[in-house]
Amino acid sequence: MWGGFYSGLRVAGQHWVLMGLVVSLVAGLALLTVALWRKTLVREAALRRAERAREELEAYANLDVRIPVDNDMSELAKRVCRAMAEKSSFHRTAMLVRDGEGRLVVAGHVGMDDQTVEGLGVWAEEVVTAERSGAPGARRGDGGLGVRAGRKSFAVVLGKGSAGLGCGRAIVIPIWTTSGRMVGSLAMCADRLLTVQRSVVAEAMTALESLAMKVGRAIENAALAERLLRAEKLAGLGLLAGGVAHALNNPLTAVMGFAELIAHTSAETRVQEDAETIVREAKRMRDAVDSLAHYWQPAASGDEDVEVSALLEELASACAEKLESRGVRLEVRMVEGLPAVRGNRERLRQVVEHLLNNASQAVGAAQRMGVASPLSEEDGGHAIRVSISRDEQMLSLIVSDTGPGFREPARVFDPFYAATVKTGEGAGLGLNLCYGIVREHGGEISAFNLHPHGAAVMVELPLNRDGAKKFAGEAREVA
Repeated sequence: MWGGFYSGLRVAGQHWVLMGLVVSLVAGLALLTVALWRKTLVREAALRRAERAREELEAYANLDVRIPVDNDMSELAKRVCRAMAEKSSFHRTAMLVRDGEGRLVVAGHVGMDDQTVEGLGVWAEEVVTAERSGAPGARRGDGGLGVRAGRKSFAVVLGKGSAGLGCGRAIVIPIWTTSGRMVGSLAMCADRLLTVQRSVVAEAMTALESLAMKVGRAIENAALAERLLRAEKLAGLGLLAGGVAHALNNPLTAVMGFAELIAHTSAETRVQEDAETIVREAKRMRDAVDSLAHYWQPAASGDEDVEVSALLEELASACAEKLESRGVRLEVRMVEGLPAVRGNRERLRQVVEHLLNNASQAVGAAQRMGVASPLSEEDGGHAIRVSISRDEQMLSLIVSDTGPGFREPARVFDPFYAATVKTGEGAGLGLNLCYGIVREHGGEISAFNLHPHGAAVMVELPLNRDGAKKFAGEAREVA
């Protein structure tokens, strides 16, 4: 009896072991199938990501980023933002560029609300303020622009709290030139950034960072092409100017001499008045010829330390009262500790003086034409604003006004060209002479129109060697 019982248990045990082996085998096969399925899904997802990345890179490579002839960056910004919204993982995008006063402004955006755009504007103001104060955080390669999200991108917070201005998170990719100047930025809303792995964010940034580099090269190449075209044009005009000055000088001297002789020897009042008119107009012609001669043979640049800030303060104090009597306010903004530039003080004074005079004439033209100031009523009507800032290599002087603006900003440095809507006297060589003087000092000068109207001229001068070293030392100490 007990033998049969034990025999039954043994058979049952063998049955359950066999069943356990079968279940284990089935479970193992199921787990293996699931693992293979998951591996296939991961591989397919990786292939899809690679395909999307390839399509994104291809779209950016084929994107037209040429700068319009009129330097209107809004069209380029719209094209870039649309491409980012369509091809990248971010559907709310924006592009910031420098305006005529050196500020970073939102030139175009897709999918962003006004609050977010305003928040980007606040961030951009902080960056420009840091640049002008010499803070190291605004330099290329530094983390002061935000928390690094990729090799060349930064995560930033827009606003300081839930009720703050433009509260949210964004990723910005600065647009740099090869010389290390930040000329703009790409921006993408990334409110769910904390829930995404950093490696995934960095991977998504790769194509966008290449787009930022492409846009930066396009902006830089456009500026270089404009300078080359201007240099070629001015070289031909220089030959013409020298020939005209030489051809007019001798006959003009004779006209002035005989007119003065008639004015002193004639007894008739009307003849004397006519002769004096000839002398006066001939002197104006002589001034034009002198300008041509200086244009053809520019004065050699001096080699002395020039405190541009002191030069500006001197000129501002001399003309502020006169401007105020005309209802024009002069605002001067400069950071402390500005280093000197190397050059000819009188020649640089001539540049600053002419820019202030040109801005004054433009504002006067706006007043005569009844053009309202774009500034708010609290700002007090028309104004001329002058600001000086610096970075590691250059000193930047910007003179802006609330006048009608330039007809063609790209041509304002051409000789004999009526640069603004104003009607003024002279030979039309003022801005052209400024261009020559700035180039003598190894600098750059450019002109822009402001929105809705107004104009700005920016002069960039290289810092002297000691000033650059001192600035670099201060930056390292701050860092």
